[in-house]
Amino acid sequence: MDFRQLEYFCTLSRLKNFTRTAEELHVSQPSVTKAIKSLETELKLTLIDRRQKHVTLTNEGKAFLLHAEQIMKSVEDTYRDMERFQLEKQGTVHFGIPPMVEAYLFPDLFTSFKAMYPDMNLDVREYGDSTEVMEKADSGELDFGIIFSSRGDTKDNQMLIMTDNMSLCVSPELPLARKENISFDDLKNEHFIMQQSNTYQYQHVYERCVERGYIPDILLCTTQLKTIKQLVGNRLGISVLPDFVTNEETIFVRRQLTPPLRVNICLYWGRNKQLNDMDKRFLDFIKHYVATEEFKSHFTKNIEK
Repeated sequence: MDFRQLEYFCTLSRLKNFTRTAEELHVSQPSVTKAIKSLETELKLTLIDRRQKHVTLTNEGKAFLLHAEQIMKSVEDTYRDMERFQLEKQGTVHFGIPPMVEAYLFPDLFTSFKAMYPDMNLDVREYGDSTEVMEKADSGELDFGIIFSSRGDTKDNQMLIMTDNMSLCVSPELPLARKENISFDDLKNEHFIMQQSNTYQYQHVYERCVERGYIPDILLCTTQLKTIKQLVGNRLGISVLPDFVTNEETIFVRRQLTPPLRVNICLYWGRNKQLNDMDKRFLDFIKHYVATEEFKSHFTKNIEK
């Protein structure tokens, strides 16, 4: 039994077609057929039910697939782990962020990093939400990432960067804008403009609404922060956003929520990650960066009245 046979078998079980399997693996169909038959001969078991029109695994094949997938994942993890040593030699830190973060909190992150560590490279990638960033870090694809969290405490593989308020964003022409402090009870009949359902904003705003006994009327979900702001400014709905992304806005006003809704912005790294020298240097850089007055200015401005 070799790695090639396992790869062919796992791919075949997923695609359920010998021809498509051969095409994806860039080999001939007879090569796939031969490898599977050789595997069955070695195991003295029938893994594929050839009586069916489409590829179907026998019970033995289903049991073997579980082991084969574990072996494949272990091999992939090994390659990825070894790849980290190569990246360490090259001096590259892979850094993941969710939407909103880079443009508002880290506009000069790359420049500052290169100024402090000219011998290291920073690869910044944007992901759809904090969960995806955590998954990529846990798998070793990312060295570090920024996540949004509601937890007041941080884990061993997290570092709190800042805590920010999330405020109501509303057109100054709407009646809500005349109130200073607003509860979620006041928002029951409003149209919400939200980020995607897997984001921190959507999940926690939705949860607050449900706690008050209603399902929010969501007019639109979008990945584009600019669109959310524009629609709020055009009086088509309201939104709830972190203050650091709305400090400079003039087309709508912000109002405090009661009780407050806050978000923790944290640096995250893989649960099983062993910090090497390059990782420690990056951690030192982030600690220095977030301590600067320029960084703090992004989230210390007062809410407009």
